Amino acid sequence: MKIKFWLAIIVILILSAGVVALLQPPIQDRIVQRGVERQIEANQNIPDYGNNALDVVFCGTASPMGNGERAQQCIAIFAGPHFFIFDSGARSTANVAQLGLPVERLSGIFLTHFHSDHISSLGELHLLSWVRGREGKLNLYGGPGVSQVADGFNLAYGQDYVYRTAHHGADYLSPKNAGFVAKTIVAPPSGVTTVFDKDGVSVEVFEVIHPPIKPAYGYRICYQARCVVVSGDTSASMNLQMVSRDADVLIHEVLHEDLTGYIAQGQTKAGMARIGKIIADTPDYHTTPMNAAKIAQAANVGLLVFTHFAPPPQNKLVEQIYMRNLSSVLDVDKIILADDGLFLRLPVGEAGVVKRVSLK
Repeated sequence: MKIKFWLAIIVILILSAGVVALLQPPIQDRIVQRGVERQIEANQNIPDYGNNALDVVFCGTASPMGNGERAQQCIAIFAGPHFFIFDSGARSTANVAQLGLPVERLSGIFLTHFHSDHISSLGELHLLSWVRGREGKLNLYGGPGVSQVADGFNLAYGQDYVYRTAHHGADYLSPKNAGFVAKTIVAPPSGVTTVFDKDGVSVEVFEVIHPPIKPAYGYRICYQARCVVVSGDTSASMNLQMVSRDADVLIHEVLHEDLTGYIAQGQTKAGMARIGKIIADTPDYHTTPMNAAKIAQAANVGLLVFTHFAPPPQNKLVEQIYMRNLSSVLDVDKIILADDGLFLRLPVGEAGVVKRVSLK
């Protein structure tokens, strides 16, 4: 009994000493320093993006409808030596930073259209890539009107550019690399137009259906015969189906009419008819899971990935609702519900997607 008593006393003393040690500033500082070092090491241990592969990282997968933990729309694509981001919605730049993406390599940003959930993080993305050492101003590609977006951000952030250069010096934050440069692109009513073609990498733009927004764009990105299509926001589009023919991956926005209907009804019942009406308006310019699956099947797409969820699936039950009855149209093994941090790798010279992992 005495032995157990003294053992208990010793354990208490050891634990107390540990607690006292943790209260000492030098030990606290060392713990924090080591934590920072480990986080930096983790961020440096990232894939060699685009090395003989077409790589896709989802940095934001939500629509403006009840995001939860998801950021709004943002897709990073690495094709050989080039790195492009497609759309930059709210909170997506935080994901870009957390995922450790090499933003100093950023070649440009492509916008599908100018809804707020596709442009609201542009200022943060510009700053992050500038601080990390991006060379040259940041190219911003989009339809007619993109100059207004670029000019607006340059105006809003213009003083910030000056302050940061003055504080850190032009050797670190050169004014030559500060700001957006608008690149207006025009797609034909049907088919595609090539807007980038270099080093075996091509980016083609095409029109989709998202009224009253016109034009609204999708993109087909290819590297050494591996191809990914980004739908942008659209209702079911035959033009998109044609452009997606034999693509390795089709990344398609998706809205579930029943789920949005429940939300609209709930808002109205709770006395928020204004919000209910806005939500009830959304289905007419988005695509249902079933229609997206039909497009993927008709286009002979290798893999269909849902994103820009309206509403975002918060649990397994809602995920199952999104997948309901799709097996009647498309093999469910060919469908993925994207989440923030999903990484897909398409190696050059191979078939299929060889890696499907979460980076978060």
